[in-house]
Amino acid sequence: MSDKRAHLNANHDLTVVNARLWDGVGPGYQDDRFVEIRQGRVTRVGAMSELSKDRDSKVLDAEGRYVIPGLIDCHVHLIYDRFGNLNAIDSLPIEFHTLVATRAARTLLSYGYTTVRDVGTRGAIGPAVRDAIRAGMVDGPRMLAAGPIICGTAGLADSTPPWMTNASSLGMPVNGEAEVRKAVRTQIKMGVDVIKVGLTGAEASVYSTTEQTSFSPEELRVLVDEAKRFGKTVACHAQSYLSVQMALDAGVTTIEHGTRMDDETIERFAAAEETYLVPTLCTLYSVLELGTNPKQVSEMKENEEVWIDSFERAHRAGVKIAAGSDLGNRYLQGEQAKELELMVRHGMSNEEALVSTTRTAAQALHLSDRVGTLEAGKFGDLVVLEEDPLEDIAVLQRRASIHLVVQGGRTFVPSDLAEEVRR
Repeated sequence: MSDKRAHLNANHDLTVVNARLWDGVGPGYQDDRFVEIRQGRVTRVGAMSELSKDRDSKVLDAEGRYVIPGLIDCHVHLIYDRFGNLNAIDSLPIEFHTLVATRAARTLLSYGYTTVRDVGTRGAIGPAVRDAIRAGMVDGPRMLAAGPIICGTAGLADSTPPWMTNASSLGMPVNGEAEVRKAVRTQIKMGVDVIKVGLTGAEASVYSTTEQTSFSPEELRVLVDEAKRFGKTVACHAQSYLSVQMALDAGVTTIEHGTRMDDETIERFAAAEETYLVPTLCTLYSVLELGTNPKQVSEMKENEEVWIDSFERAHRAGVKIAAGSDLGNRYLQGEQAKELELMVRHGMSNEEALVSTTRTAAQALHLSDRVGTLEAGKFGDLVVLEEDPLEDIAVLQRRASIHLVVQGGRTFVPSDLAEEVRR
């Protein structure tokens, strides 16, 4: 493990030995374990006493270090780069944001994130970066990619003045059911994996707030129906009481933020079999700690109590919670595991938080047959850690604690992947 090349094993065959393993399947660690990977997939996991001495793959000795499944973030925006507001995103050339996205992808991988879902970009940057990673052109997490955020005029990601059009905006404003169908079908042509829809505004929205629902129930039902027709999932930005209720009615895949939820809504949410909450507490705290825009700071101060209360009650009620950070606007790309620390601060155990960014996240993304746990048949994605995340979940924020990252059997040294210039 001392070899400092970024790619240590090009043929995707290796065996990690002498691991203290948290496999994501059951609670706690198993000592003296091995993980065997062939052609990028896990073939066996077991006790060292069961491992044959005749091996034809590269052997990586974990030397008793902590080994966990590759981390998953269900809510990233790879084009985000410390913007002040949505206008700032749309004011830059789309070509520039493609380069920003590839840099962010490399940074996330260096922190152990081997799978992410990008839930809003400009043009087809998300699908393009996803495909470049698959082709080995750039290093980064395995990706599910959305296109621009579909929202109503004056809604979440509509940031242009009424006399101006923007063909490469973060937002794709629509009005009425026919435009909704066309927007979904247009994004299908772009090659997206997921449709992102904004039901409310956000603190960074130009014309709307988090309390304002700017999409109709009829429009949402059409969007979900059209997405499902093409086999796509739906990630739904929802921060008002009404919007979360609408999202549950329509059967979206994930509800992003879930800022305002009453008891009846949480009860329905807990009973929903196919819908997950992605709370993005980093969105709240990044504004409270680092925000400078008066509108954003004012909204988040108003939202703080109700957002935390909604999250804590949802957790206690058994709502399925998948980790998603929404980083890059104030907290830096790479600090995604800050989300886990915040969820622990507000009621989760360290192990529950780790489950939320592995097994539950994989379920929310419909990828549980491929990632999220270390089991035979799944991708060989794992992280070797110097410190115990079940003792201190914050170790996942420290690159010095990340000894090695393995994605699909390819082995990466975090220091070689680091994009230090971003700091």
